Amino acid sequence: MSVEPSTEADIPAIMTIERGPGFEGFVGRWSHEQHAEEMAKPSVRYLVLREHREIVGFVLLQRIGEADARVHLKRIAVREPGSGMGSRLLGRILDWLFTNTETNRVDLDVYVDNERARRAYEKTGFQVEGRLREYHLAADGTRRDVWLMSILRREWEARR
Repeated sequence: MSVEPSTEADIPAIMTIERGPGFEGFVGRWSHEQHAEEMAKPSVRYLVLREHREIVGFVLLQRIGEADARVHLKRIAVREPGSGMGSRLLGRILDWLFTNTETNRVDLDVYVDNERARRAYEKTGFQVEGRLREYHLAADGTRRDVWLMSILRREWEARR
């Protein structure tokens, strides 16, 4: 398996993964145009996980290279959740960020009812910083709470 930068040609595969079974309500779903617009931003990186040339996962990172050295993990998804692939991908992404950039902090938000994802993030070293109440507006119009989680460079270094 390899992690590599994504291109616009990868967007259909990314869209297929984010629409996978079991992701309803947990992983955002953007149009091709939304992904292409985001991908074009200088502070954004899309990285894909390939297995035998096929995309089996992806990560969307925002705020790379900005002055505060804080990166936001906007989205991560794999084709086969629960297989351990997502945790391995997350570990590789953190290694890449902390080794190849000046990133000091990686943060994310995860829905409070997405226990599987929260446990995977904690296993990788993320800590819950707090609950953001009614933070996300869902497609059905409801507002959902999320956990704000982060990992710092020094915490990542201590785990290595």
